[in-house]
Amino acid sequence: MLRQTLILAALVFPVVVFLRKRNPRLRLPPGPKPLPVIGNVLEIPTERSWIKYAEWGRMYGDVIHITAFRQSIIILNSAKAIFDLLERKGGIYADRPRMVMAGDLVGWNNSPFLGQSGPRHKEYRRLFAEVLSARKVEEWRPLQQAKVIQLAAQLLKSPDAFRAHIKSHVGNLIFEISHGHIVKDEKDALLSVAQQVDHDFAEMVVPGAFLVDIFPILRHIPVWTGVSFKQKAKQYRETLSAALEWPYRQVKDQIAAGTALPSFTTGLVERKENATEEEEFNWKWASLGFVLAGSDTASLSASISGTRLTSFVLAMSLHPEVQRKAQAEIDYVVGTSRLPTFLDRPNMPYVEGVIREVYRWNPVGPIASPHRLTQEADDVYRNWTIPKGSVVIANSWGVMHDPDVYPDPFEFNPERYTLGTTSDGIRVWNDALSIDQMVNPDPRKFAFGYGRRICPGQLLADDTVFMGVVTLLALFDVGPLTSGEPPQYTPNVIRYGGT
Repeated sequence: MLRQTLILAALVFPVVVFLRKRNPRLRLPPGPKPLPVIGNVLEIPTERSWIKYAEWGRMYGDVIHITAFRQSIIILNSAKAIFDLLERKGGIYADRPRMVMAGDLVGWNNSPFLGQSGPRHKEYRRLFAEVLSARKVEEWRPLQQAKVIQLAAQLLKSPDAFRAHIKSHVGNLIFEISHGHIVKDEKDALLSVAQQVDHDFAEMVVPGAFLVDIFPILRHIPVWTGVSFKQKAKQYRETLSAALEWPYRQVKDQIAAGTALPSFTTGLVERKENATEEEEFNWKWASLGFVLAGSDTASLSASISGTRLTSFVLAMSLHPEVQRKAQAEIDYVVGTSRLPTFLDRPNMPYVEGVIREVYRWNPVGPIASPHRLTQEADDVYRNWTIPKGSVVIANSWGVMHDPDVYPDPFEFNPERYTLGTTSDGIRVWNDALSIDQMVNPDPRKFAFGYGRRICPGQLLADDTVFMGVVTLLALFDVGPLTSGEPPQYTPNVIRYGGT
């Protein structure tokens, strides 16, 4: 231990000595007072950071500046600040911050999620748009309706295992769309490797989990020194490589054998007979990105349909009166001779309110994946200077639990979302047109990321949540908790329900 400490001190001390001081003339947003050199590192929470950020918001305002070893971090606690910077100025806030462990050492810096803004990122977005546009997503709806029946059968057989069944259901659906792969059970090899990558990433992005993210120079420490993060990086890298190569190779082999089913990856491989190495590299990442965009990795894409369905089950167990109202509406619209379909959705405003509350009440991604201001120049916002290279964090949980935006924010209340009527009699949701005057807006505005980094799979994810919710309500009663405390969410930036 002493040996590692001495090595660390020898590497870090020169960096500290040569760190340049911030220009004192800059008028930075308010925030907690930093300590010399290390800044606010000791105050930045590693668990449930969104709660601390919201607390700071009440003390300092909706735009906060903190530092970590001279790295400026901007925390946004209001809808207005989030949309002013990440949407209206999305062009200069589209970058991702450097993550040494996940990015440089493991390889996620090439991914659609952590990759820098540029040509490769644009190519990923273009490929996703081909299958995730509103028109294309509608083509997947028959498959979603078929898959949810399989979920219902599993729940009927073993309801206590609902978390595993929901996770398997979403993985099955996404793998069939992405690779034409039919997941036979929860032990499916491709599903297992995808879930392991998902789990690994969740570990890597926990703030402060790896010292190398604070001191990038540590990445040069040789493996023989015994530092644990080097061994962990090797394990993470091997699993990531398997997830990139194995499913993609399976599709290529099936195409050669004439047995490949239509899928996103099949379409990529078949588009060009002699693809370049660069093209195949991008296709592999896009293919894996599609899978993870529908998994439980909130910080990757915020789609997280499975965890939202689990959150729905928890909400119904705690609020049986909401469940009864939603079931009564479904019975009124659908009757008892068939199951709900996507065509019934416009006629179920209360169910729609339930879904919106599931997004808002316990958001799976309480803080959005961090953005980064490009290096070219400082930005100015409300007479404050946002230093170039700043990491920008949107506290989505803080917005969705702001009493000025959502009155009584900790209440699960589907009726907070009301329908209005236009002059020609068409019913529409009463979402305010301006971000400056919203009360009880659709929380999906804050659930899928922002600006040029918004989740490309949000329509598919939302369809999956809707079909799961209405089918479970139509077929089952979620029983109340009979003993013990309600299940708790994990305290990290990626939250899994019911643990």
